[in-house]
Amino acid sequence: MSGQQIVPAPWQLSGNGLIVVWWADRRDRNLHRFTPPELREHAVSSPSLMMFVDYRSSDAGPYRELLFIPGQFRVKGRRRWSITRIYVSTTISVRSGRANWGIPKDLADFQVEGEPGGTQRVTVSAEGRCAASLEFEPVGPRFPVTGSLLPAPLRTLIQVSGDRRFEFAPTARGRIRAARLLRAESDPALFPAPGGGRILGAFCVPEFRMEFPRARISSPEEHV
Repeated sequence: MSGQQIVPAPWQLSGNGLIVVWWADRRDRNLHRFTPPELREHAVSSPSLMMFVDYRSSDAGPYRELLFIPGQFRVKGRRRWSITRIYVSTTISVRSGRANWGIPKDLADFQVEGEPGGTQRVTVSAEGRCAASLEFEPVGPRFPVTGSLLPAPLRTLIQVSGDRRFEFAPTARGRIRAARLLRAESDPALFPAPGGGRILGAFCVPEFRMEFPRARISSPEEHV
């Protein structure tokens, strides 16, 4: 990858999105299919997360993404989240995400109907077929939230990419409100959906600002 194809960290981003938290069935093969072998044996009991994000601005320009976090992993006695499946709408986000943070981004087409504040329908297509489709609407009042109120260990991610490990702790601030998830379907070979577990909550984020900092990059031996 040439330097012109990668936008280096840190990134400042803003936009809106959806967060779904559910308790997945640990027997679900998708939890293993979309988890790197190096992390599987370190999984601990924790919720799974799915996020749809519409970045209206970022250092790499506007783009959309759909991501899956199977849960937390215990690494060197510490719990860490990990993004193990993610689609994004631009090539520069794919290349930069893999290079900066070891995030396994793949390219997909996104179709979004509706606007934040109302019902939204999202369709994500990859490999010539529908990978996932969502429909959701916000309900209730908005509440301010800031990721900086959480200690770094609770928002630190670890990403495995070849012989490297990336660790970083994003920060965010904005507003959040409850959401009603009207539909969530997926091609299980391409993306897991929360239909196979107990949904704990869904939240719309109508506006946020976020920073993805530079990652600490290390070798596997440092994470035994």
